[in-house]
Amino acid sequence: MNIEFHYYALYYLCRSAGLPEDSASKIAVSSQMVDENLAAWEIRGGDKTSLSIVTQNYQFWDETTARSIYRPFHFLPGEKAKADSYRRDGRAGKYPVTADSPLAREILIAALRSGNPYRIGVALHAYADTWAHQNFSADQEPQNALDPRSPLPPVGHLQALKHPDNPRLVWKDPRLKDEYVDVRNAQRFSQAATMIYRFLTTYRKKGFEDEVFVIGRLGELWENDGGTRGGLAGEDSLARASDYIIEFDIPPYEPEAWIRRLGAQAKGLLGMDSAPEKLGYDRLSWIRHAATKASSALGSTRGSITRASYEESDFAAWNQAAKTHLDYCSLIFEQRGIA
Repeated sequence: MNIEFHYYALYYLCRSAGLPEDSASKIAVSSQMVDENLAAWEIRGGDKTSLSIVTQNYQFWDETTARSIYRPFHFLPGEKAKADSYRRDGRAGKYPVTADSPLAREILIAALRSGNPYRIGVALHAYADTWAHQNFSADQEPQNALDPRSPLPPVGHLQALKHPDNPRLVWKDPRLKDEYVDVRNAQRFSQAATMIYRFLTTYRKKGFEDEVFVIGRLGELWENDGGTRGGLAGEDSLARASDYIIEFDIPPYEPEAWIRRLGAQAKGLLGMDSAPEKLGYDRLSWIRHAATKASSALGSTRGSITRASYEESDFAAWNQAAKTHLDYCSLIFEQRGIA
């Protein structure tokens, strides 16, 4: 999923579920930041330098990336038999993603029980992605290939480009049986929103009797676009962000706001991008980040932050929450025999 869901729709769902504005903001920003941390920040001060966590990366050739980034944050393993049943060949791979899988629920429930809004946001990102990334896996394997002739490697949904992540898009997945081949993202995303709303209202100890109305407003926004404005051509990211800002009274997203407040010193190609088209919506594509891939592959960091400004900050709290999420996922994966 992209920022339309990970930040804007999630913020709306949090507020609709009765969460205070501050908590809704922390959860939604935490969710979106999972897609933004492409390289580590150096935390400098005292007698040591530490690194922040990386939660997204485009080094798909590195198996470590699949294990420590893709799988825990974007491609939580699902129910293999269920995934097999959707495919023409009946073989979905070793750890395919399925929507609302038991494992994804377990990880989300643990985060909700912690009461930590930063951890909840991170877990909700991974949970929401089980709808968008269903029938793909974190690994580089033939089962991820939409077209065997594609020059792009079959890792994650790379061959599908950004199609699975756009709530307004209608696209085809030729790997699936006839009844599943036409994918309407609006339907998938509405199902994800429904379950997330139920989890959030339960967390708030209130009912979700109004879910049809709450989710219906999102569905209308996505369905009425007809799969056109979200297509490959003519994307208008600012207009799409304004749909949520105006319709749901959601604060515009500020890229890396928590980091900017710390006086972070960015460097080189990994510097923060403040181009107008980035303010509020546009996500970075896989191919567009060739420079980032090359830099991070050589061990480059994004920049530095002083420890004095880092401590007690939102970014520090998010960084710790992301590490806790990773540790919990690693423990669960080990228990389940997931390599």
